[in-house]
Amino acid sequence: MLRTRLLPYIAMVSAVSAAIPHTVSAHGYMDYPPARQEICDSDGGFWDSADGSTIPNTACRAAFWESSWIPFIQKHEFAKLVSDYTNQAAVEEAIPSGALCSGGDPDKAGIDLPSSEWQSTPIDPAANGKLTLLYHADTPHNPSFWKIYLSNANYNPASSPLAWSDIDLIAEFDDLPVVVINEKKYYQMQVTLPTDRTGNAVLFSRWQRVDAAGEGFYNCSDLNFGGDIVAPTWNDIGSAIKSTTDASAGDTVWFRVFDGSGAEMVFEKLPIDASNDAETVWGGQLADTVNNTSSSARLGKLAEDGTVAWDSSDLYSNLVFVKNTNHSFQLEVKKATVNSAPVLSAPASVSVDSGQDVQFSVSATDADNDPVDFTLSAGSFSIQGNTATVTYSAPDTLQDLRQQIQITATDGQAAVSTIVEIAVKGSGPVGQTDWSANNVYLAGDSVNHLGTQYTALWWTKGEEPGTSTVWSAQADGNNQAWSEGIAYSAGDIVMFERENYEAKWWTKGDLPSNGGPWKRVK
Repeated sequence: MLRTRLLPYIAMVSAVSAAIPHTVSAHGYMDYPPARQEICDSDGGFWDSADGSTIPNTACRAAFWESSWIPFIQKHEFAKLVSDYTNQAAVEEAIPSGALCSGGDPDKAGIDLPSSEWQSTPIDPAANGKLTLLYHADTPHNPSFWKIYLSNANYNPASSPLAWSDIDLIAEFDDLPVVVINEKKYYQMQVTLPTDRTGNAVLFSRWQRVDAAGEGFYNCSDLNFGGDIVAPTWNDIGSAIKSTTDASAGDTVWFRVFDGSGAEMVFEKLPIDASNDAETVWGGQLADTVNNTSSSARLGKLAEDGTVAWDSSDLYSNLVFVKNTNHSFQLEVKKATVNSAPVLSAPASVSVDSGQDVQFSVSATDADNDPVDFTLSAGSFSIQGNTATVTYSAPDTLQDLRQQIQITATDGQAAVSTIVEIAVKGSGPVGQTDWSANNVYLAGDSVNHLGTQYTALWWTKGEEPGTSTVWSAQADGNNQAWSEGIAYSAGDIVMFERENYEAKWWTKGDLPSNGGPWKRVK
């Protein structure tokens, strides 16, 4: 059964054609009613498979098998040079019967193939036979003239290629002015069609340049006069699944149909997992759901009896059908969401005097806008939104100490942690060996800093122990608190989260609780 569809006036030009070597310059094609090659180019799918299986229209697919993609990307160039162009016999010799739709170009012969599946433009009986043609003029040419033909009532486009004996001349035009529609150039002309016609027909156009070379352009546009052809209950509005549609496990396929005002009429969601991630599987499942539950939409292929059924063996030929041509649809693949871990912001260190309290803030941002919870290894906190105010009470101590608080933020799925070092200033007098930023230290000098003994490895001044590699922390049996900025050697013992750890080899910045260079000891 010949499918009918009212196609838009303005066609999309394939950018790929610019890269193909041409025998003539790009000039134009019939845009309304659309020429066969324009329909095939607009439907697409011919770049996505070697066998054409991704081309939704079976007539275009047959054309692809015959001529590959050449007719589609050279849709502007269905042309022939006939120097004796005023001689009809010379024209018919150059463009022989059976090759009219291809313009006599054997490289485009697929467009000549007879088929019941060429998409046709319905003719409105209320127009009393008046039809306005729009010819897309990539490169306008004047002087020129036009001849418009219509296939006769005995011709069947499904059974034989178009011949000169099948067509009647219905209109002629000389130079036409160029009109601009949506910033594109067109030739516009009105023809009168017979009002007593029914069924299918082909409009054949010839645009002839008046020049020495005699370049002419030849296009075929399929029409449907209706009449004794019963108006279909279902009207197709596009391909259900395109070759670029890709759904993977974890995704969800959304299918929606909208009425003419944009109101949603059908909304189906299909979760995709490992059992149905093949297009042939989920496509069939979606079609079953829509076809069995909706009264206003169908997915599949239209049969002679007017029913619509899904064809998994010819996936990309399945269409979306609605009862009202003003309706539209959208099929989307919603990708699985991947949780983003919170991003934690906290000070690297804070200072506090012996026996005093110190407060500082930590905050977390979450790309998914999930609520964030906090946990601390020491101290207390209050939370407002995604910000925590931490309160730490320093112990009473005569010597300087270094304490640590591990802060963790989680969104319920992922967690991140950071260490805040607490520098506790002792209340006792400063000793002679306490590190001072103003002193010069030589290799072998020892100092005390924040409760840890360090030895200088070379000359240094102003470089704080625990933050610079010039200082080596000394193990003194009192198990110093681990510090991210200190380099540890094999055998060094530290305290982290109230557990003792021993370095197995040189390390710096590795959390003891993560293992690796550290092992827990009694």
